[in-house]
Amino acid sequence: MGVTSYVPIAVLAAVLALLVTGKVHRTTVALGGAVTVLGLGLITEQQAIDAVQWEALGLIFGMFILVAALSKSGFFEWIGLVAIRSANYHPLKILITLTALTAVLSAFMDSITVMIFMASLTVEVARAMGISPVPLLVAEITSANIGGAATMVGDPPNVIIGTSLGLGFLDFVAHTAPIAAVAFVANVAMFYVPVRRAFRKAHPREALEARHRDLDPRSAVKDVKLMRIALIVFAFTVTLLVLHQLLDLVVAFVAVLGAVLVLAFGGRDMPELVEKIDWHTLVFLGALFVVVGSVGASGVLSEIAAALGRLGGGSAAVLITLLLWAVALASALLDNVPLSAAMVPVVRDLAAATGMPVTTLAWTLALGADFGGNATPIGASANIVGLAVAEKHGVHVGWREYTRLAVPAALLSVAIANVLLLVLYAR
Repeated sequence: MGVTSYVPIAVLAAVLALLVTGKVHRTTVALGGAVTVLGLGLITEQQAIDAVQWEALGLIFGMFILVAALSKSGFFEWIGLVAIRSANYHPLKILITLTALTAVLSAFMDSITVMIFMASLTVEVARAMGISPVPLLVAEITSANIGGAATMVGDPPNVIIGTSLGLGFLDFVAHTAPIAAVAFVANVAMFYVPVRRAFRKAHPREALEARHRDLDPRSAVKDVKLMRIALIVFAFTVTLLVLHQLLDLVVAFVAVLGAVLVLAFGGRDMPELVEKIDWHTLVFLGALFVVVGSVGASGVLSEIAAALGRLGGGSAAVLITLLLWAVALASALLDNVPLSAAMVPVVRDLAAATGMPVTTLAWTLALGADFGGNATPIGASANIVGLAVAEKHGVHVGWREYTRLAVPAALLSVAIANVLLLVLYAR
């Protein structure tokens, strides 16, 4: 292969480097990369169109609309207050309740939206109790990424991996959800000690119980009718996502159908939700797919896959371990969305080169990207957003404080994934 074949790799590396610095908006960076590879003739217009994972973008678009409708109705505030009320200010109950709520919601909704509301709720609850919100906040962020690993629609990396490799909702539920469940339990156990230590400075129990009695979750509901409609449509959409392979439905169609239904029946002001969609994320992903597509067209990814196969030495156990930890480490330093987009073609070529099932490598990639992203404040979008929301509420969490809590938890979850992947698939 000629030297020019490596130019797309240089463009992708430059895009990733700029994303790490955070000095330029990620949408601008990705668009710049896409324009560069098209301008240099590294990829044709038709190849660029084919490189975009339209199914992934359609799925994310539809889920954005559904989650926006739930948010507008006051659903997140309502369910958060219900959770706090049920925990009754008990340290272990609050830890389990908030992290479980975060993980479950993140399994079916984008973790960015979940962390926007959970971070705000946690800071306010911690202030009411007179404790530091940091241990709870980091526990929720890590739980969001672990919960998101359980399904195809949970974390954006899973959406990209699933739609690119032809995997379904139930495939993720059957293969990544059990591992995510074990990792979640271990994650909660890891955070019990720091959370309990924080609770030693809490206000007297009597004062907290008096405040607790004044909580009324119903006061958080802004639109009862909209919440009912949005929940019904959301449940309908998730059901179709579960059954989409049996019904021969495209997941993007299912998500957009749900979006259309909630826009049609949610009220006159529903079209305003379209304006509030995170269009930056959709454009960012589309442009990133073009950059990654140029790398795939160059043939370099096939060489990388072949090199990984040689390092694996024909051993499934070695290859799984190598891929998992390499992706987890990279995900700690890079946002796991562009990382996953770049790694999908490598996984596809790696399966062809080694004869390993592409599904095994897909689960390894998903778990490495989702769990590894927990380690640093920039590893996943949920981390960035959760900490940014806390900052707006006057709570600053620095790198040292975050990594002191998150790195051990991330290492434990990746280690658990490693062991279970070997037990289940390295035969």
